[in-house]
Amino acid sequence: MWGDMAPPSRTRCRDGHPGARRLKGFPVSGVITLIKDDHAKLEAVFKKLESAEPDQIPQLLQQVTELLVPHSKAEEEVVYPAIKSTVPDEGSDVDDGLAEHHHVEATLKKLRASDPEAPGVDGLIAAMIGEVRHHVEEEEDQILPAFAKAANNQQLSDLGEQFTAAKERHLAQLEG
Repeated sequence: MWGDMAPPSRTRCRDGHPGARRLKGFPVSGVITLIKDDHAKLEAVFKKLESAEPDQIPQLLQQVTELLVPHSKAEEEVVYPAIKSTVPDEGSDVDDGLAEHHHVEATLKKLRASDPEAPGVDGLIAAMIGEVRHHVEEEEDQILPAFAKAANNQQLSDLGEQFTAAKERHLAQLEG
């Protein structure tokens, strides 16, 4: 059929779902990819925050807020219920993730209200970053792979659209 031409290259979807295959070069917008992309963006801001001068901290905390809060709320609204219904065994880990979201958001709110040069702020920043990194590790190493294995491509794609819409809505609420 292809004659002298090679067939189009196929790769696994970045979501890692065994049945998820896409032609190279086409965008993949499954919910797992979107979540991992957000995690990477947040990690980049954390790297800057870890070496920031006090006068840079408020702006970086604002960036963290704009990335983290809409992401967390969208996960809680769209993704976590889907994971719990698709992979019931992950329910307690999802509940732990929800508690971690709330704790990190409270810490972030406290940090944003603090003087960046106040005693203990650097420790609070380090603790928040550590907690988020731990949360991301659990999500990416346990919860999301179990979900990717159990969900189908259409579900992952639909959730990706819903996740993006929820994030946009929550970001608008932060800004408004």
